[in-house]
Amino acid sequence: MKQVVQNLKSGRIGVEEVPAPAAGAFGAPGVLVATACSLISPGTERAALELGRSSLLGKALRRPDQVKKVLDNWRREGLRQTVQKVQQRLEATRAMGYSCAGTVLESRACEIAPGTRVACVGTDAATHAEINFVPRNFVAAIPDGVSFEEASFVALGGIALHAAHLSSRGVGSTGENVAVLGLGPVGLLLAQVLRAAGCRVAGFDLREDRMKMARQLGFEHVAKADRDSLRETQRGWGIFRGFNRVFIAAGSKSAAPVEWAVEAAADRATLVVVGDVRTDLPRNACYAKELTVVYARSYGPGRYDPAYEERGEDYPIEQVRWSLRRNLEAFLELLAKKQIETAPLITHRFAVDEVARAYEVVSNGSKASLGVILQYPMAARNPATTMEIATAREDPPKDRPLQAREAGTIRVGVIGAGSYARAYLLPALKSDARARLVSVANMRGVSAKQAGEEFGFARCTTDAQEIFRDAEIDAVIIATRHRWHAALAVAAMEASKAVFLEKPMCLSEEELERIVSAHARNPVPFMLGHNRRFAPAARALQEFFAGARPLDIRYTVHAGPLPENHWLGDPAQGGRILGEVCHFVDWCRAMAGAALKEIAATKRGELPNEDVNAVLSFADGSVATIAYDCLAPANMPKERIEISGAGRTATLDDFVRATQVSEGRQKAMNFRGKGQAEMVAAFLAGVASGKMPVEFEEWAASARAILKVASGWPEEAV
Repeated sequence: MKQVVQNLKSGRIGVEEVPAPAAGAFGAPGVLVATACSLISPGTERAALELGRSSLLGKALRRPDQVKKVLDNWRREGLRQTVQKVQQRLEATRAMGYSCAGTVLESRACEIAPGTRVACVGTDAATHAEINFVPRNFVAAIPDGVSFEEASFVALGGIALHAAHLSSRGVGSTGENVAVLGLGPVGLLLAQVLRAAGCRVAGFDLREDRMKMARQLGFEHVAKADRDSLRETQRGWGIFRGFNRVFIAAGSKSAAPVEWAVEAAADRATLVVVGDVRTDLPRNACYAKELTVVYARSYGPGRYDPAYEERGEDYPIEQVRWSLRRNLEAFLELLAKKQIETAPLITHRFAVDEVARAYEVVSNGSKASLGVILQYPMAARNPATTMEIATAREDPPKDRPLQAREAGTIRVGVIGAGSYARAYLLPALKSDARARLVSVANMRGVSAKQAGEEFGFARCTTDAQEIFRDAEIDAVIIATRHRWHAALAVAAMEASKAVFLEKPMCLSEEELERIVSAHARNPVPFMLGHNRRFAPAARALQEFFAGARPLDIRYTVHAGPLPENHWLGDPAQGGRILGEVCHFVDWCRAMAGAALKEIAATKRGELPNEDVNAVLSFADGSVATIAYDCLAPANMPKERIEISGAGRTATLDDFVRATQVSEGRQKAMNFRGKGQAEMVAAFLAGVASGKMPVEFEEWAASARAILKVASGWPEEAV
């Protein structure tokens, strides 16, 4: 299918052929939609254009938060790995768009039936593409009498509805005096929403074409956004004390819109910030008027909540009257009742193949673009979710005989092409001559294709089941988010594929038992993604302490807080103890080289920031203490290990610097990497030879141990 994408390095916009999304990919509830038309946002997408076209320095100045991440990564992983990650990010492409309308092709765990006309919202959901898979709560049925083009404004309408609801209890009071600053598409829709609620609305802008459009929509009180026009409007209305509510729907790099809004506001008024503006609030003026300032976040409650967005859970209407989806439905109802108009806002229409021209119109403000619509041909009823990749690397390589290549070849399929897989697993697979990369699956077609091209896969797909059905695949790498690990691992074993499963193995005892049962039925080669036990530093410590037992191991982790809205903070993903501390439990078990006997653990805090202290006792008398602190300052070294036994001691910092002391002699050592490449090589060697480096039972024991640690209570190991 056709998808509009942007190259993050150059900012170039184009149309690419990518696999269509699979209905209910990875079990997500939602609908598969054939797009009729989509709306280019002149605010958000113009900003994306400007960012993409800026220099590397310009990108850094606009995103200081990303610069900080780069510096932190440099400190922890070194220059080489950091440069590789930055290059990958810059060479990436992203899907554009977040507001569209079309017809449902398939429905997955959703009450909206195929054939229903719907309006859709959401980044990476309602994109500029022929077909989209849209989460359940990001879609609403289009009422009769409303066209696809009118409904394609639904994202901007949802933003307007949410801003109006935020400003007071309910949308507004009849006859209340309100001002809307910024008469772009969102501002014009917001003004209509407020008027439909019975408010007296005055609109202000600096552009004559925007003010002209407001007058065409029936607004009598429209003026230039300067002080003289403001005072004249207030005199004409007889509201010398100002507006009860002021909505800032403008975009600006200066604080001028906020300063104007403060001046326009009455005592104890509410200012609602909708647009992307600097909010350097004049403290004295705000204090004198006792103003309330509110920031409107997207389309309403539910945005950025994984339970709402990804799992389709809605809020009780008694507790959250205007959730995201209800805002969308209300906007479409206002369209059906003709209380809001979007058709007059459409200034340009383009076929999707003309997307370069469409974005040129958006980026050129002098052309007075408001609503720019992309139109799509009739979509296929059974869209292809898998596509061949022309740039796949040759097999065999030209410098290797065919017979030698085929004798050692392991045909690999990968499920999940996120940042970790792209930074560590896929480069290791690509560089290993034993691996032939057959197919890569990812929920989003853009990411699947990009990973396929970058790492030399023959095919890419959005349907994980294609990997299991593919008879050409011998081994499956599973690198998805955590809540899908167990189900995908079981499916891979049932398909008789060798399995490399990223950690954690599972999120519950029930999931673990399903995996154990599946492996008992079909004992395929299996590896869990605990890379640290394969790290060069770990090998060196195992050699240093060979024959020295029991060991005293102290593993201290300064993990630092998760970024806001990070997916690992979602309880459905298991949290950080199951997702991160599992590494350290497994490493201690590998270092001790003995079975676990007892486990005691104490947890503190709540998701997403849970700390834990765990004591692991092993059958040979070794004891490991793990202290995991997720609120430590980010500039602290992340991992420090101290080991002693039989008169020998060693320390290891972040798996790069080690000190060994024995019989009064001290030795300093430097290492590189935490074992990802060595782990992948060990997996391929094990599959090729039929003898895995770690038995399945040991992986299962590590999984049971972390489940005990996550329970937060002293338990006897099983």
